[in-house]
Amino acid sequence: MKKYIFILTFIIPVFVFTSCTESDDEFFASTTLTANDLIEVSLTGDEVTVSSNIPRILPQTTNPFDIFLTSTSRKMFFNYTIQKKNSNNVWEYITPSNIVLLNGENQTGSYISGIAVLDAIDTTYEYESKITLTTGQYRISFDPEIVTLNAQNAVMVTVKTSVTGIPNNMLEFTIN
Repeated sequence: MKKYIFILTFIIPVFVFTSCTESDDEFFASTTLTANDLIEVSLTGDEVTVSSNIPRILPQTTNPFDIFLTSTSRKMFFNYTIQKKNSNNVWEYITPSNIVLLNGENQTGSYISGIAVLDAIDTTYEYESKITLTTGQYRISFDPEIVTLNAQNAVMVTVKTSVTGIPNNMLEFTIN
């Protein structure tokens, strides 16, 4: 009997530790695709409008990809930051106090998370906000990925994208 206990105390830990890896993809299902120009920025006077309309079914080279069917997520998010040049000509991150949300949701802190929410007829993830800024030099930069939120017991979807008309996902501008 002691022989079996000794063997089990040796085999069980070896089995447990040799089956562990550091790869999250083995524990959490995820997929990545590409779709350009899913984020848009426009400037009008002292207002910056950031919007995103992500089709639920993204065209791909082989087959269309259904984000909701794959992820069961009703929300997707992307991050962006706004910086203002201070009196010493140094860029400082700011969190604007005057953000008007038109569609979707925002989470603000040292960056802004724009959260696109699936519309009532389940066709498009929508986000739009208007940010009013004071006089100064600014730059806005975007993380070029849109990721599903709360994809519980399903696949997390990451969409690599770009911002319409902005090279390198960053725009510098001046408000007078």
